[in-house]
Amino acid sequence: MKFIFSTQRYTDLLLIILVATIWFALLGYRDLIDPDEGLYAEVAREMLSTGDWVTPRIDGYKFFDKPPLQYWGSAISMAVFGETNAAARVWCAGLGFIGALWMWLLGSRLYGSLAGRYTFLILSSSFLYVGLGHANVLDMGVTVFLAIILGAFALAQKNRNLEGQGQGWMLLSWAGAAGAVLSKGLIGIVFPAAAIVLYSLWQKDWALWRHLFIGKGLLLFLLLVTPWFVFVSQANEQFLHYFFIHEHFERFTSNVHRRNHPWWFFIVVLSVGFLPWIINIIQAVFKPEFSWKPTDSGTFNPSRLFWVYAVFIFLFFSSSHSKLVPYILPIFPFLALLAGEKLAKSPQSFSAVIITAILALAVAIAAWNIVSFAKPRTPESIFLAFRPWLIGASISLAIASLIAFFYRKRTSIAITSIAIGSMLAFQMASWGYQSHAPIRSARMMAEAIQSYDKQQQLKIYAINRFDYSVLYYLQRNIILVGFKGNMKFGIRREPEKWIPDEARFIPLWLTANPALAILSRSTYQTWLAKQLPMKIVYQDPRRLVVTNK
Repeated sequence: MKFIFSTQRYTDLLLIILVATIWFALLGYRDLIDPDEGLYAEVAREMLSTGDWVTPRIDGYKFFDKPPLQYWGSAISMAVFGETNAAARVWCAGLGFIGALWMWLLGSRLYGSLAGRYTFLILSSSFLYVGLGHANVLDMGVTVFLAIILGAFALAQKNRNLEGQGQGWMLLSWAGAAGAVLSKGLIGIVFPAAAIVLYSLWQKDWALWRHLFIGKGLLLFLLLVTPWFVFVSQANEQFLHYFFIHEHFERFTSNVHRRNHPWWFFIVVLSVGFLPWIINIIQAVFKPEFSWKPTDSGTFNPSRLFWVYAVFIFLFFSSSHSKLVPYILPIFPFLALLAGEKLAKSPQSFSAVIITAILALAVAIAAWNIVSFAKPRTPESIFLAFRPWLIGASISLAIASLIAFFYRKRTSIAITSIAIGSMLAFQMASWGYQSHAPIRSARMMAEAIQSYDKQQQLKIYAINRFDYSVLYYLQRNIILVGFKGNMKFGIRREPEKWIPDEARFIPLWLTANPALAILSRSTYQTWLAKQLPMKIVYQDPRRLVVTNK
């Protein structure tokens, strides 16, 4: 028994090393993609360069769209590793991997080691989780902290009847709540609190309310959360209204950010995002490992809690006026856990084998026909460079499905094969997307500007458009003309730093010292018609940089 136990531990360690190797490989290979990756990387860089860790800024303007935890983490990684692509993604990638390991631990403690391993494999190889785990966006951070809240809460409640047990897990849950709030605001407490209330009513589990350690937990939460809110409010009197009213209630109840989509939007996101495991997820949701009518009222049922949490968040965002693909990510860890629990109790891998094979074929067809996606602003060369990576992804999926089919009666091997093959395929697709960097990132444009203006003496203007990543790669601010974007709040406070339109800018362009302007193709044609002085410094299919001298 000791030998078997040691062998299994050794196998699990090798699995973690293999997944980690694929997960963190070439983290900085792809340039930062605008708008989100460039935006959040630059906020962290400006925090580091200014030394102001209280007031986030973008292009020198105050920026209060989100709390600062990810900016802090990214700024620290930049201080350690330099201001690189990889450093900008370390926080998200690291938390994404930690989140998958945390769900393995949670699944193992609640449902057994096999369920934990399946949860880890399903989560770390799901399309959307892999994609957002390697993108510098805020959603992975809040997803992992929410998983810590609910997971630690479940472990505490499982041990609530044991003397001296549960307190440590509950304090971890409260700390997770602080991390979630500092990652993305009030949803860090609204989502888990709503799930716990609804679960308690359905399960008639009133005992959990006596084991929350509210005194110590709330004190820990406030000690972690309060300092930043106090300091930022003292330094910025407009902060509280903008952050809590505009960025929370108006975002949910109106189309203020123009992100409205139909009610079924997240059904599509979930179906694609959970490839190749979508059949397992559907089974876990509609045939969970608990009875719809509680037969164990008054006792703690973690599966029911996780199901309520996932369904509540799905319905919450489906009814919201603001819908973006990453919003639904917080339900992925617990849907993966429910699927892992079910798979451990009812071993079967055939559906995942079929989905993986179909996915391999679909990717191969997309690679073959990829030049059909070419347009004037996305030339054929970009897609031709992307094609080999998609072919590699298709081969990885095909090999994984063949191995899994051969070992379909040995579920553990089949699931592992599909997970590793899928993760590798999704990573290859991500690496291959570097082919789109000339039009989706500003690194090449920034390098051209730096080469032309080696002394960094010229003023740079962005006309009616803006690529946030140009700030990160230039490591200097730009003057905006006729563009606000995510800087509306800051521009209203410092309008003197902004030029409202071209009509007020053109006299400056005609009379100013040598300067640079970043233009869209359409603006460039308009300036040509007006015979404005221009000399091209850089151009790509969508943008140009010109000088007036």
